Amino acid sequence: MEKYGKFTFLKQYKNTLLIAGLILVVSCAPTVNYIGKNYNPTENIDVFLDTNDVKKNYEVIGRVDGISGILGSSYQDIQDKIVQKAKEKGADAVILYNMEQRIIGSTSSSNTEHRQWMKNTTTSSSNVTEDVLHADFIKYIP
Repeated sequence: MEKYGKFTFLKQYKNTLLIAGLILVVSCAPTVNYIGKNYNPTENIDVFLDTNDVKKNYEVIGRVDGISGILGSSYQDIQDKIVQKAKEKGADAVILYNMEQRIIGSTSSSNTEHRQWMKNTTTSSSNVTEDVLHADFIKYIP
């Protein structure tokens, strides 16, 4: 047992470490919250940035919020995830709008330095944010 002591810990907690790693990776990816109707999946999605750019008649079939992961995602990553969800829900197109950065928490720290006759305290704080991209899923009306 002494000979394999270093590896016993890894063997014993291998599944726990794998699950923790998987959770970390998944939490970094953007998520998409969708509310609306479902249709048969589609392959091609048109992407618009303004309703005036849509030249066909359409109806809005759903709304979505694309949210960056804990460690952050680019707006392009969020957009890609929204388009993927639009295909799954059967949309013909996506209208992207309202990019925002939400504050979801804050952190602060304080450091006190004591010197012979002086006390100096430094405090810093920062906000924890997530990027959000809103979109409408639309279906063309023939």
